[in-house]
Amino acid sequence: MKVLYLLIIMLCNSIVSFAQDPGQDLKEIIQQQETDWNKNDMKAFSSVFSDDATLINFLGMYWKGRENIISEFSHINECCIKPTMVKFEFLDSKMLSKNAAFAHIKETLTAKEDYAVPGGMVKKGTVSTKFITAIFEKSNKNKWEINSMQVTQVNVPPGK
Repeated sequence: MKVLYLLIIMLCNSIVSFAQDPGQDLKEIIQQQETDWNKNDMKAFSSVFSDDATLINFLGMYWKGRENIISEFSHINECCIKPTMVKFEFLDSKMLSKNAAFAHIKETLTAKEDYAVPGGMVKKGTVSTKFITAIFEKSNKNKWEINSMQVTQVNVPPGK
């Protein structure tokens, strides 16, 4: 009887944990990334990516693997991240399986000072908006990691 009771408890716990929305865990990851970006700590910012993660940035550049993502973000930190402040707004998430979920995030990037980018200057106070789709997987350590991320720049159509 005790064995049957334990099996029922375990089954109920499994059902509840599968049905739980991962939103809060994913929100905390995104909030920490915002903090890390604003501290210009690209190693910490990138630490939530899985070893084999893929990131496609808003310029269409394809970065593969956590170490490459860390390297690429660190490379552009001085010119393009340090003079900015980011705000991530967690829009929604959906569980795909017990070990996979996706989230949509709105990024608002504000220039804290003037800075140069290839092809021009970004003026202090300039605000750009991007939307991010992130795919999360639970690692074998039962920890959520970003497996894939794509960032899309929002461009207002002419005349609007």
